[in-house]
Amino acid sequence: MYKIFVNDKLLTLGKKENKKSLSIPYTSKKTFDAVFDMLLNTKVEAVTIFHPNEKRLWKKFQKFVIPVSAAGGIVKNSKGKYLFIKRYGMWDLPKGKVEDGESYKKAAIREVEEECSLRDIKLGKYLTTTYHVYFDSQYLLKIVHWYKMKYKGTDAPQPQTEENIEFADWFSKKEIPELMENTYENIRTLVSKYVL
Repeated sequence: MYKIFVNDKLLTLGKKENKKSLSIPYTSKKTFDAVFDMLLNTKVEAVTIFHPNEKRLWKKFQKFVIPVSAAGGIVKNSKGKYLFIKRYGMWDLPKGKVEDGESYKKAAIREVEEECSLRDIKLGKYLTTTYHVYFDSQYLLKIVHWYKMKYKGTDAPQPQTEENIEFADWFSKKEIPELMENTYENIRTLVSKYVL
């Protein structure tokens, strides 16, 4: 099953109907068009598209949207605080696009270091992959590979302003719930599972 956020609404692709959401069988590309119209222009909060062959459904979906690979991290420092950035007025975790020929692991470290002006980030274990769709003259599917990371240095993070990052800093577990009031649903889900 694939969980994809479209803005803050949930699109699930799977083998079966889902009683917790509006469920629609996949018949053709028009199914994706209709569901995106619903999620973007109505009050419907969650839709499941189902098909007996989940892999085939996922391949069809990746032809409907343009996949964009990205990687990022949940970074913890030696004081037990976590690294967050603020971009476009919303709290987020550092992440960015994978360059041609670059591994997800290398991209994750590079993006965290670039977006927050930190060096010597240590890569930990792979956590999960998240999916969200955004529109930029066409539908793009951002596939983000997340890793656990550690930072033992003492430098204060500095936001990469050319990437529209307004703020970067460390936050304690106690402070994070307040940040989660102004973030994206996929980040809220990620943080609640791996941080809080």
